[in-house]
Amino acid sequence: MGTAQRPRDLDILGHAPAGPGIFAPWLEALPQGPRDLLALLPVADVNALTLTALEGLEPAAHPQMHAALFCADPFLRVRDMADVLRRAGIGAVTNFPTVQMIDGETARDLDSADLGARREIRVLQQFAQAGFRVLAFTGSAEAGAVLARQGAEGVVLHPGPASADWRMRTAAGRDAAQALRSLRHLSELPVRLMCPDGYGTELDGALALADGAVRYG
Repeated sequence: MGTAQRPRDLDILGHAPAGPGIFAPWLEALPQGPRDLLALLPVADVNALTLTALEGLEPAAHPQMHAALFCADPFLRVRDMADVLRRAGIGAVTNFPTVQMIDGETARDLDSADLGARREIRVLQQFAQAGFRVLAFTGSAEAGAVLARQGAEGVVLHPGPASADWRMRTAAGRDAAQALRSLRHLSELPVRLMCPDGYGTELDGALALADGAVRYG
Protein backbone atom coordinates (compact mmCIF):
# COMPACT_ATOMS: atom_id res chain seq x y z
CA MET A 1 0.00 0.00 0.00
CA GLY A 2 3.01 2.32 -0.26
CA THR A 3 2.92 5.10 2.30
CA ALA A 4 -0.83 4.83 2.92
CA GLN A 5 -1.98 4.08 6.43
CA ARG A 6 -2.25 0.37 7.17
CA PRO A 7 -5.89 -0.74 7.46
CA ARG A 8 -7.06 -1.68 10.91
CA ASP A 9 -7.29 -5.34 11.93
CA LEU A 10 -10.90 -6.42 12.34
CA ASP A 11 -12.57 -8.70 14.87
CA ILE A 12 -15.61 -10.85 14.12
CA LEU A 13 -17.89 -10.41 17.13
CA GLY A 14 -21.19 -11.81 18.33
CA HIS A 15 -22.16 -8.41 19.71
CA ALA A 16 -22.36 -5.08 17.93
CA PRO A 17 -18.87 -3.52 18.04
CA ALA A 18 -18.54 0.07 19.19
CA GLY A 19 -16.06 0.81 16.41
CA PRO A 20 -14.77 -1.00 13.31
CA GLY A 21 -15.62 -4.68 13.29
CA ILE A 22 -17.78 -7.42 11.83
CA PHE A 23 -21.10 -8.06 13.56
CA ALA A 24 -21.95 -11.80 13.46
CA PRO A 25 -24.72 -12.35 16.05
CA TRP A 26 -25.10 -15.98 15.01
CA LEU A 27 -21.72 -16.94 16.51
CA GLU A 28 -23.22 -17.80 19.89
CA ALA A 29 -25.69 -20.21 18.25
CA LEU A 30 -22.95 -22.41 16.79
CA PRO A 31 -21.81 -25.61 18.50
CA GLN A 32 -18.17 -26.21 19.32
CA GLY A 33 -16.00 -26.71 16.27
CA PRO A 34 -14.60 -24.84 13.25
CA ARG A 35 -16.94 -21.85 13.17
CA ASP A 36 -16.29 -20.94 9.54
CA LEU A 37 -17.60 -24.31 8.36
CA LEU A 38 -20.32 -24.74 10.99
CA ALA A 39 -21.91 -21.46 9.93
CA LEU A 40 -22.43 -22.95 6.45
CA LEU A 41 -24.22 -26.03 7.81
CA PRO A 42 -27.91 -26.21 8.77
CA VAL A 43 -27.15 -25.93 12.48
CA ALA A 44 -28.20 -22.27 12.69
CA ASP A 45 -30.12 -19.91 10.42
CA VAL A 46 -27.36 -17.33 10.08
CA ASN A 47 -29.34 -14.65 8.28
CA ALA A 48 -32.45 -15.06 10.41
CA LEU A 49 -30.36 -14.58 13.56
CA THR A 50 -28.69 -11.54 12.03
CA LEU A 51 -32.05 -10.08 11.03
CA THR A 52 -33.43 -10.52 14.54
CA ALA A 53 -30.33 -8.95 16.10
CA LEU A 54 -30.45 -5.99 13.72
CA GLU A 55 -34.11 -5.35 14.49
CA GLY A 56 -33.21 -5.35 18.19
CA LEU A 57 -30.47 -2.73 17.88
CA GLU A 58 -31.12 0.77 19.07
CA PRO A 59 -31.71 2.97 16.03
CA ALA A 60 -28.31 4.64 15.96
CA ALA A 61 -25.62 4.99 13.37
CA HIS A 62 -22.99 2.23 13.17
CA PRO A 63 -20.99 3.54 10.22
CA GLN A 64 -17.86 1.50 10.95
CA MET A 65 -19.58 -1.84 11.52
CA HIS A 66 -20.05 -4.49 8.84
CA ALA A 67 -23.01 -6.83 9.13
CA ALA A 68 -22.01 -10.45 8.44
CA LEU A 69 -24.43 -12.03 5.97
CA PHE A 70 -24.58 -15.45 4.32
CA CYS A 71 -24.88 -14.10 0.80
CA ALA A 72 -25.32 -17.49 -0.92
CA ASP A 73 -28.59 -18.01 0.97
CA PRO A 74 -31.34 -18.37 -1.70
CA PHE A 75 -33.85 -16.90 0.77
CA LEU A 76 -31.89 -13.70 1.37
CA ARG A 77 -33.85 -10.77 -0.06
CA VAL A 78 -31.43 -7.90 -0.57
CA ARG A 79 -34.13 -5.23 -0.58
CA ASP A 80 -35.65 -6.41 2.71
CA MET A 81 -32.27 -6.80 4.42
CA ALA A 82 -31.17 -3.40 3.13
CA ASP A 83 -34.21 -1.77 4.73
CA VAL A 84 -33.42 -3.37 8.11
CA LEU A 85 -29.75 -2.38 7.87
CA ARG A 86 -30.62 1.22 7.12
CA ARG A 87 -33.04 1.41 10.05
CA ALA A 88 -30.22 0.18 12.31
CA GLY A 89 -27.86 2.79 10.88
CA ILE A 90 -25.54 0.21 9.31
CA GLY A 91 -24.01 1.09 5.97
CA ALA A 92 -21.65 -1.82 5.35
CA VAL A 93 -21.93 -5.57 4.79
CA THR A 94 -19.65 -8.54 4.31
CA ASN A 95 -20.15 -12.05 2.94
CA PHE A 96 -19.33 -14.05 6.01
CA PRO A 97 -19.58 -17.00 6.27
CA THR A 98 -18.38 -17.47 2.72
CA VAL A 99 -18.94 -20.48 0.47
CA GLN A 100 -15.67 -19.57 -1.24
CA MET A 101 -13.75 -21.56 1.36
CA ILE A 102 -15.22 -24.68 -0.29
CA ASP A 103 -13.49 -25.93 -3.41
CA GLY A 104 -13.38 -28.89 -5.75
CA GLU A 105 -16.42 -30.88 -6.81
CA THR A 106 -18.55 -29.57 -3.95
CA ALA A 107 -17.98 -25.99 -5.09
CA ARG A 108 -18.94 -26.91 -8.65
CA ASP A 109 -22.12 -28.61 -7.42
CA LEU A 110 -23.07 -25.53 -5.39
CA ASP A 111 -22.51 -23.23 -8.36
CA SER A 112 -24.54 -25.47 -10.66
CA ALA A 113 -27.44 -25.14 -8.21
CA ASP A 114 -26.86 -21.35 -7.97
CA LEU A 115 -25.92 -21.70 -4.31
CA GLY A 116 -22.22 -21.02 -4.62
CA ALA A 117 -19.68 -18.29 -5.22
CA ARG A 118 -21.46 -16.83 -8.24
CA ARG A 119 -24.60 -16.14 -6.22
CA GLU A 120 -22.51 -14.76 -3.37
CA ILE A 121 -20.70 -12.33 -5.69
CA ARG A 122 -23.96 -11.30 -7.35
CA VAL A 123 -25.61 -10.51 -4.01
CA LEU A 124 -22.63 -8.45 -2.88
CA GLN A 125 -22.84 -6.49 -6.11
CA GLN A 126 -26.52 -5.80 -5.38
CA PHE A 127 -25.65 -4.45 -1.93
CA ALA A 128 -22.97 -2.23 -3.48
CA GLN A 129 -25.47 -0.94 -6.03
CA ALA A 130 -27.86 -0.21 -3.16
CA GLY A 131 -25.27 2.11 -1.63
CA PHE A 132 -23.68 -0.17 0.98
CA ARG A 133 -19.95 -0.43 1.52
CA VAL A 134 -18.81 -3.99 0.89
CA LEU A 135 -15.96 -5.86 2.53
CA ALA A 136 -15.57 -8.95 0.37
CA PHE A 137 -14.32 -12.30 1.62
CA THR A 138 -12.75 -14.35 -1.15
CA GLY A 139 -11.07 -17.70 -1.54
CA SER A 140 -8.91 -16.77 -4.52
CA ALA A 141 -7.13 -13.88 -6.16
CA GLU A 142 -9.33 -14.20 -9.25
CA ALA A 143 -12.61 -13.92 -7.33
CA GLY A 144 -11.14 -11.10 -5.25
CA ALA A 145 -10.34 -9.16 -8.42
CA VAL A 146 -13.92 -9.64 -9.65
CA LEU A 147 -15.28 -8.35 -6.34
CA ALA A 148 -12.94 -5.37 -6.50
CA ARG A 149 -14.30 -4.44 -9.92
CA GLN A 150 -17.87 -4.74 -8.64
CA GLY A 151 -17.55 -2.15 -5.89
CA ALA A 152 -15.88 -3.75 -2.87
CA GLU A 153 -13.99 -1.36 -0.59
CA GLY A 154 -11.62 -4.07 0.57
CA VAL A 155 -10.93 -7.79 0.28
CA VAL A 156 -10.40 -10.48 2.93
CA LEU A 157 -8.57 -13.55 1.66
CA HIS A 158 -9.76 -16.75 3.34
CA PRO A 159 -7.13 -19.52 3.39
CA GLY A 160 -9.75 -22.24 3.89
CA PRO A 161 -10.64 -24.18 7.03
CA ALA A 162 -7.75 -25.41 9.14
CA SER A 163 -6.89 -29.06 8.62
CA ALA A 164 -5.87 -31.28 11.52
CA ASP A 165 -2.77 -32.12 9.45
CA TRP A 166 -0.07 -29.48 9.93
CA ARG A 167 1.30 -30.21 6.46
CA MET A 168 -2.00 -29.22 4.88
CA ARG A 169 -2.14 -26.08 7.03
CA THR A 170 1.38 -25.21 5.89
CA ALA A 171 0.38 -25.70 2.26
CA ALA A 172 -2.70 -23.53 2.79
CA GLY A 173 -0.47 -20.81 4.24
CA ARG A 174 1.80 -20.93 1.18
CA ASP A 175 -1.21 -20.80 -1.14
CA ALA A 176 -2.60 -17.81 0.76
CA ALA A 177 0.70 -15.97 0.41
CA GLN A 178 0.72 -16.62 -3.33
CA ALA A 179 -2.89 -15.45 -3.65
CA LEU A 180 -2.01 -12.25 -1.80
CA ARG A 181 0.87 -11.59 -4.20
CA SER A 182 -1.47 -12.15 -7.14
CA LEU A 183 -4.09 -9.81 -5.70
CA ARG A 184 -1.48 -7.08 -5.53
CA HIS A 185 -1.20 -7.28 -9.32
CA LEU A 186 -4.95 -7.52 -9.90
CA SER A 187 -6.28 -4.85 -7.56
CA GLU A 188 -5.18 -1.83 -5.55
CA LEU A 189 -7.72 -2.46 -2.77
CA PRO A 190 -6.48 -3.22 0.76
CA VAL A 191 -6.31 -6.96 1.33
CA ARG A 192 -6.68 -8.47 4.78
CA LEU A 193 -6.11 -12.10 5.71
CA MET A 194 -8.69 -14.17 7.56
CA CYS A 195 -7.12 -16.18 10.39
CA PRO A 196 -9.59 -19.00 11.09
CA ASP A 197 -9.69 -21.20 14.16
CA GLY A 198 -7.02 -23.89 14.13
CA TYR A 199 -4.21 -22.03 12.37
CA GLY A 200 -1.02 -20.91 14.04
CA THR A 201 2.33 -19.90 12.61
CA GLU A 202 1.40 -21.45 9.25
CA LEU A 203 -0.15 -18.12 8.25
CA ASP A 204 2.75 -15.91 9.36
CA GLY A 205 4.19 -15.56 5.86
CA ALA A 206 0.83 -14.57 4.40
CA LEU A 207 0.13 -12.18 7.26
CA ALA A 208 3.39 -10.38 6.51
CA LEU A 209 2.06 -9.66 3.00
CA ALA A 210 -1.45 -8.64 4.08
CA ASP A 211 -2.71 -5.18 4.93
CA GLY A 212 -4.30 -6.44 8.13
CA ALA A 213 -5.91 -9.46 9.76
CA VAL A 214 -9.47 -10.59 10.48
CA ARG A 215 -9.95 -12.81 13.52
CA TYR A 216 -12.67 -13.99 15.84
CA GLY A 217 -12.88 -11.63 18.76
